[in-house]
Amino acid sequence: MNTTFHFASVQEITPDIIDVIKRTYEGKPVSLYVREGETFVPEWQKEEVRRRDAIARNAPDYLLDCNTVIAELERELEMI
Repeated sequence: MNTTFHFASVQEITPDIIDVIKRTYEGKPVSLYVREGETFVPEWQKEEVRRRDAIARNAPDYLLDCNTVIAELERELEMI
């Protein structure tokens, strides 16, 4: 079983977290890997960005710019 913990900084790793890890994995081998200076982005988030990018490239007519929508609504309200 692989479990990954991600922390924004080393200061987030409290003694309580270490104690929970010790209790959870008691008697089992554990490896710790430290990646310095990397911002972790889960693979599912990367895939979602790629999916949305493909939609934006393939169907720009269906995507509305918020500023354009607001400007059009303001024009319609002025006509009333």
